[in-house]
Amino acid sequence: MKKNMNREMIRNLIEFQPSITNARIAEVTGLSRQLVSYHARGLKIPRSTPNRTCSFCHNRIQERNKSGLCKHCRPLAYCFEYQCSYCGEVWVAEGRDASQRRYRKNRSKYPELDFCGSKCSGRYFFERNHSLPEVKRT
Repeated sequence: MKKNMNREMIRNLIEFQPSITNARIAEVTGLSRQLVSYHARGLKIPRSTPNRTCSFCHNRIQERNKSGLCKHCRPLAYCFEYQCSYCGEVWVAEGRDASQRRYRKNRSKYPELDFCGSKCSGRYFFERNHSLPEVKRT
């Protein structure tokens, strides 16, 4: 008797709002999520899943996509702009290069400095370490 009553409550909630989740039904009815899931599967009512969209382009993405980004926008999310401390050139680091650069920067002796390549970093540190001493004029 109680089993049928629970099933009817769940049926009414799903028919009233097809996009309702099992967790929300469990809160409303006071049943466990597992019991709600068991009864919902037994009812065989088609359920609609909530639409998820990419946070950049707002296209629909799959329910199982954990990043919240579509496959076209995912590489763009991991792009960072840097400006060379020596020559002033601005460049973009993408993906693995950007993550490695951030990792090295956090463990670097001079985290405020960014260089576009080893040529600029070498010139910068050479000039810094081999600068001519100031001559006192009298």
